Amino acid sequence: MGFWQRDCCNCDSCSWTTVAIWAAVAAVIAAVLTVLIIAFAVFKPPTATADDALLTRFSLSAAANSTQLLSYNVTVTMSLRNPNMYRSISYGAMAAAFSFNGTRFEDDATVQPFDQGAKKTTTVRVTVGGVAKALPMLSAAGPAEFAREKEAGQFQVEARLDGVMQYKGRGKKCPVAVICPLLLQLVDPDVAATAFERTKCTILRAKTSGC
Repeated sequence: MGFWQRDCCNCDSCSWTTVAIWAAVAAVIAAVLTVLIIAFAVFKPPTATADDALLTRFSLSAAANSTQLLSYNVTVTMSLRNPNMYRSISYGAMAAAFSFNGTRFEDDATVQPFDQGAKKTTTVRVTVGGVAKALPMLSAAGPAEFAREKEAGQFQVEARLDGVMQYKGRGKKCPVAVICPLLLQLVDPDVAATAFERTKCTILRAKTSGC
C-alpha cells in the first residue's frame, strides 16, 4: 500500500510540473504574439529633435514706409527617427520655414525626399539667408520684442518642416509637420560657435485612418 501511495504522489508532482511548463510556454507564445501584433499592426508616429543650430546674422531695421526689414543667416540640423520595429517610412519633399515672433520670414528652402528604414534616424540640414527682407506681417510689438531678445542675447526662432509621409504597406500619404522651437545666440561666423542645447520637436500629423 505504501508503494502505490508513493507512486501516486509522484504522478501528482509530474502532473503539476507539466502544467507549469505548458503554462510558461503559453505565456511566452502570448508575449511573442503580442510583440508581433504591436510591431505589425500599430503604426507609431516619427519623433524629431533639433540637434544643432547656428545664427550668424539677425538684424532688424525700418524702411522709409515703416515696414520692418530683416537680414539673417540661420542653419539648423534636425534628426527624424522612425520608432517602428518593422515599418519603414517614405517622406516626400518637405518645405522648410522659419518664423520670429509668430511671423514667417523664410519659406523658400526645401528638404529632398528620403526613405527611412525601421528603427532608423535621418539627419537633415537646412541653411537659409536673406538681406533686408520685408516683414509686412510683423506685429506692432515685433520690433520691441526683437530689441528685448537682442538685449537678452538670445532669439526665439521657430523652424518648421511641412510635407507628406507614407508608411510601407499603406497606400495613404499623410500630411506631416515638424515644429522645432530654437533658442539661438547671435555669433560671429569667424569665431567658434556657442553650444546649442538639443531641443525636442513637435510632430503634427493627420488623425485619419492610415496615418
